[in-house]
Amino acid sequence: MSRKKILHLAKWYPNKVEPLLGIFVRKQVKSIQEYHTNKVLSIYQSDELKHTIERHETNFENVIEVIFYYKKGWFTRLKVFLAVAKEVKQSDCNFIHAHIMGWTSTVAYLYSLYKSIPFVITEHWTGYRKGSFNALNFTSRYLRRFTAKGASQLHVVSKYLKADMMNCSINANYTIIPNIVEGLRESKIVKNKLFSFVFVGDIDQQNKNIFGIIKAFKIISSELNNVQLDIVGLGKDYNECMKLCLELELSSKVNFHGSKSNTEVFSILQKSHVLVLNSFFETFSIICAEALLCGIPVVSTKCGGPESFLNNKTGVLIDVGNETQLLNAMRTVYSEYEYYTNPELEKVAEQFSSKVIGQKLNSFYELI
Repeated sequence: MSRKKILHLAKWYPNKVEPLLGIFVRKQVKSIQEYHTNKVLSIYQSDELKHTIERHETNFENVIEVIFYYKKGWFTRLKVFLAVAKEVKQSDCNFIHAHIMGWTSTVAYLYSLYKSIPFVITEHWTGYRKGSFNALNFTSRYLRRFTAKGASQLHVVSKYLKADMMNCSINANYTIIPNIVEGLRESKIVKNKLFSFVFVGDIDQQNKNIFGIIKAFKIISSELNNVQLDIVGLGKDYNECMKLCLELELSSKVNFHGSKSNTEVFSILQKSHVLVLNSFFETFSIICAEALLCGIPVVSTKCGGPESFLNNKTGVLIDVGNETQLLNAMRTVYSEYEYYTNPELEKVAEQFSSKVIGQKLNSFYELI
């Protein structure tokens, strides 16, 4: 396949306000730089602007990234979509890739008709399982179903997300391409002195069930003296989590790290002993794969994505919302920690490398 010019439309993408938003999209785009020339177009609402709409263009590792920032308001939103339409129309590309369905897939479909070129869609959204899709208005649901049928391929990160979307009557030519997992590992790792359970993610109880982790850790810490819990991330329930730790008298044993860069997260993971994910919903769970890459086992709920690559050699899988299983799983990994060897864990994570995913994505492009 000759080198193509690909235009990526991304609903979520790293920007100056949220530098980690949709970081997995940027990683996927970078993975095909070896094969194709890429340009990314995204929009982001922010009221901290001098002007109503601002266009920012950067070159990130030879990928042209254009982000339109705009202020809140229906008229401003209309203007930014007109600006996006003009940008897309002027783009010199022969292939289009929409990331996360919505305005991206609709624009990709219309542009593919205008230019008579193929387009593909990649979806990550958990809303199909949580019922958020059915809560969308009729037009939004119709457009997602209609554009999915028109796409040459619809990429999803796991077979569970595919099943969730099909249950929402989204029929398409599905292909499964996992997220990319990569990071810088320290050559000499010094583990924390205390056996460390770690959670990394949005502090959002409705999705992540962090209260369950804290309550289970309360029991574990009463049984063992040499344990700690590290919580990495920010979110709407951050203060509630801190309050719960105070009520359970865990302040000296639970460390809140706040938001950290990807490099800092890798450092924390490598120094920890086990990652705990107690989510209600996940489409893939990059953090679980990152933990394996860092050589630590994972306790995770079977919440839709992690069970596609985790097994009894990588840690312990439990049922969603089962407090007893969570507690027993944490006990098991603590007592059998030596069973989980770093090379075995890292081997599982290798299938998600940028090189492997880039080759897989390019092979799917070639089919089109």
